[in-house]
Amino acid sequence: MWKKIGAGLIPAVLVVSSPPSARAAAESDTVAMWHEPTKYEIVVSATRTPRDLTEIPNAATVVSGAELRRRGTRTLAEALQDVAGLDTGEGSDNGLRLPNLGMWGLKEFDALLITVDGVPVGGPFNPSLAQISVEDVDRIEIVKGPQGTLYGVSAFAGMISVFTRGADSERASLTGGGGSFGEGHGSAELVRTLGAGTRVRLGGGLERSDGWQDRTGNAVDRGSVSLVHELRGGNLGVTFSGLRHTQRWGTPMPYESGAPAPGFLTDKNYAARGARIDHHIASVSTNLSLPLTLAHRLEGTVAYTRDDQYWLRSFPDAGAAAGDTVPSAGVELRPLESTAFADLHLVSKLSRWGDHQLVSGAAVTWGRTTADGRGFDFDQEVGDPASIPEAGAIPTGDLRSFEDRRTFLGFYSHDEWTPVKRFTLSGGGRYDRTSEKLHAQAQEQGPPLGPLELADDARDQGAWSGDISGLVRLAQPGESWLETANLYASYKSSFKPAAPNLTEAEGAEILDPERTHSLEVGLKSRALRRQVAFDVSWFDMIFDNIVVSVLDAGGGPALANGGRQRFKGVESSLSVAPEALHGSSVSLSYSFHDARFVHFTFTTPDSQLIDVSGKMLELVPRHIVQARVNVSAPHGTSLFGAIRYQGERPLTRRNSFFADAYTEWDLGAAYEVGHVRVSVTGRNLGDDRHLVSESDIGDSQFYLAPPRRVTAEASYRF
Repeated sequence: MWKKIGAGLIPAVLVVSSPPSARAAAESDTVAMWHEPTKYEIVVSATRTPRDLTEIPNAATVVSGAELRRRGTRTLAEALQDVAGLDTGEGSDNGLRLPNLGMWGLKEFDALLITVDGVPVGGPFNPSLAQISVEDVDRIEIVKGPQGTLYGVSAFAGMISVFTRGADSERASLTGGGGSFGEGHGSAELVRTLGAGTRVRLGGGLERSDGWQDRTGNAVDRGSVSLVHELRGGNLGVTFSGLRHTQRWGTPMPYESGAPAPGFLTDKNYAARGARIDHHIASVSTNLSLPLTLAHRLEGTVAYTRDDQYWLRSFPDAGAAAGDTVPSAGVELRPLESTAFADLHLVSKLSRWGDHQLVSGAAVTWGRTTADGRGFDFDQEVGDPASIPEAGAIPTGDLRSFEDRRTFLGFYSHDEWTPVKRFTLSGGGRYDRTSEKLHAQAQEQGPPLGPLELADDARDQGAWSGDISGLVRLAQPGESWLETANLYASYKSSFKPAAPNLTEAEGAEILDPERTHSLEVGLKSRALRRQVAFDVSWFDMIFDNIVVSVLDAGGGPALANGGRQRFKGVESSLSVAPEALHGSSVSLSYSFHDARFVHFTFTTPDSQLIDVSGKMLELVPRHIVQARVNVSAPHGTSLFGAIRYQGERPLTRRNSFFADAYTEWDLGAAYEVGHVRVSVTGRNLGDDRHLVSESDIGDSQFYLAPPRRVTAEASYRF
């Protein structure tokens, strides 16, 4: 493995080591982002314009990419796990290293918009988190609650915006590291000036890992080229990127009566041999920012992505076991996903009965997914790994293919009006027109050969989204020790088409669209020259027709509209960053989430009608506590520690069984001298193997947190 990494880094070293024409600091790298308020207290995605966090009438957080690198962060789950109220951990149906994100108690993957430099990863389909490289992150902005006015149907319940390090200053770096479970990684970056007003950034990296579960190795190779040209006070940028990501598939843990199914072991993999998920991705994107006048600026983004995928997964059915013999069902698919995105909007600063900041524009998101593959079944002896067959040796049970086309077209306008210094009224609307065409077919293989099953469905629909909010500034800088105390309230409404429903041909249909309404009230405060920050918010969000996973008449997974759900709660956070201890900070957050079915009934495979109205949603904790300490010691040494607690969580919709509360903690240290940085990080040092997320495919099957692990990393900046 290390020979492969070394060979891959040789060309990167040659590029990065070339003599620079001018040298500059690699980045403003601090342990605590509170000491860069001009950068990490500014949010762009919430309003499409730079805004101080305290001026946004919405719960929002910024995560520093510099801090993530100092802490040796390798995955998106690690990057987001200390954000107040955010429920995340490694492990989902998309692979053991990709999370299922929970926001405000909602853990519906397709309800969140996730973007990289303004481009939705996954387009109009489910977010493609494999496309996000934490090593390239400049900052991550998390904005909670519906964001449909500015971002359309994909930002149904919130958004996570990843911004990468651009070609904004000349720098070069080389990084390498490794750790537990045979993990090794390396990356290189070079930023140089090509001519007057033009810069280029070259970046690349690779990673290899054996995985903590049997037969779950991971391999990632990535590279990108970015060009930025200054243009009449603005800029025009283009980025070409490529990614090859292979994740060997590992099964979740089957549960029965609130406990692991008998005979199944925590770190064993019960998938067919050869199971894996592949992504071969090529993309190009352009970004434009062009001032038209002193009061008007034009901004636009155009992108295209092609994702050639391979999915081979299987799940054991512990409930159908006969002694030690357990049947398993699997699917082998070769999806090809093509997506395109374009957005053009005008930002205007106007003065009429006060100050206005108006954003108006249009956006289109298009996507096409085709897939051909097969379904298969096999038996295994749960205590005998040798009984698990190679996937290629398993007879085909059925042949299947899908094609799904989606187009989202939206027109929007949003205004922030400040008639007086202490009050801002914001509001806007958006009309989205969506269309989807779905074709699926399947045929049981014989003998006897089953009939060819076909499904064709189409839906065109249009609807409005909107929001209105008010922000009152109770305190102003310079008035007292309390510099900022902004009270806000907001109401938002959004809609979205149902999640892609690519199941068996007989069940492949386009479900009813989903709708959400939310109310949020909060307070944001800063005191003592921003050394102390305290935020608190209360929210109440209602979902109608949300898509949930159920069992069909044959006991297989299917999607259905889930009636009405309600998400209520309170989130609060306190951070202290003393100026006398530059680079040191302490943060503490507490969140209370109450996520329940308001009305939902479903039928079990044995035709039993179940009513779970009033029950809590699965795996949503009512109590979340997060704390983090950063200590910057003399002579370039820094330390950090984090602890996370979640209360008990229901395992089933009937709330008949609950997962125990858990505590997880991390520790790390970094040392910097000159251009060199070395860091060592320990994750989940208590080795708590709590449940992370529930599979939408395997019935009553849950992904577990990775075990204790340690990584070390060294970086040299030229």
